[in-house]
Amino acid sequence: MMLAIMGATGQTGGAALTAALAAGHAVKAIVREPNRAGALADKGAALAKADLDDVGTLTAAFAGTDAVYVLNPVPHAAGDVFAAAAKNGAMIAEAIRRAGVPHVVALSSSGAHRAEGTGIVRALHDFEQALRGAAPSLTFIRATEFMENWGSVLGVAAEHGILPSMRQPLDTAGETVSAIDVGRQAAVELARPHAGERIVNLKGPAEYSPEDAAQALTELLGKPVLAVATPRQEWEPGLIAAGLSASHARELAGLYDAMNAGRASFEEIGETRRGSVSLKQALAGLLA
Repeated sequence: MMLAIMGATGQTGGAALTAALAAGHAVKAIVREPNRAGALADKGAALAKADLDDVGTLTAAFAGTDAVYVLNPVPHAAGDVFAAAAKNGAMIAEAIRRAGVPHVVALSSSGAHRAEGTGIVRALHDFEQALRGAAPSLTFIRATEFMENWGSVLGVAAEHGILPSMRQPLDTAGETVSAIDVGRQAAVELARPHAGERIVNLKGPAEYSPEDAAQALTELLGKPVLAVATPRQEWEPGLIAAGLSASHARELAGLYDAMNAGRASFEEIGETRRGSVSLKQALAGLLA
């Protein structure tokens, strides 16, 4: 099979590319700057330049493939995250139609079946709506929260022994999955064309709490790490200070509100899969 993979220099796309090549598929890595993606070519992937705001380059990148992995990352600096994501989603869907892609695998999220009340996940609800009907075979991978999201506060944990958390209560375990497992599942689904629409709910090997993450870091760092709840009023200012737009910060905070309240859970339809990467393994990879 000839597969095309968006986000091949990122976490899930990179893992999907590695898994697809290992399975013997021909892979086209869709990147914005091919001259900075030499490592992908070294692995055996062909490189295709495309931009989300250029339906022509996207169409050319998708053309001639048996299946495409697509994702719609929300721009960090967007003044209106939903408008920006909707524009990108429409471009991707149109390119799929123009290229006549027979099978599409799209990265989505738990909670994407809800049109509101899930913060930034609403952008993925809209993405699913945009893609419906664009290809005769369509698979949505609705993944739970990524274990790698802890990466933004690992420096604080390593230096100060504190793990700030917007996931609360701190002792409440919830679903989380490694981006590596998401990419591996994407590679599996790319080779599973079908008629119509399929939903795959992807979880990690177990549920973990913020206190579990702190304990794993205690073992990995060889020093005590304590999970600490970040007060709600500090979420958005902290996210803006980290480089997000006010719109992005507001909706990301809204997602954590939804997760803490149980509104970002999986819809009880589709297939359910569990990955194999543990939280400790994912954290060890980030520290490395």
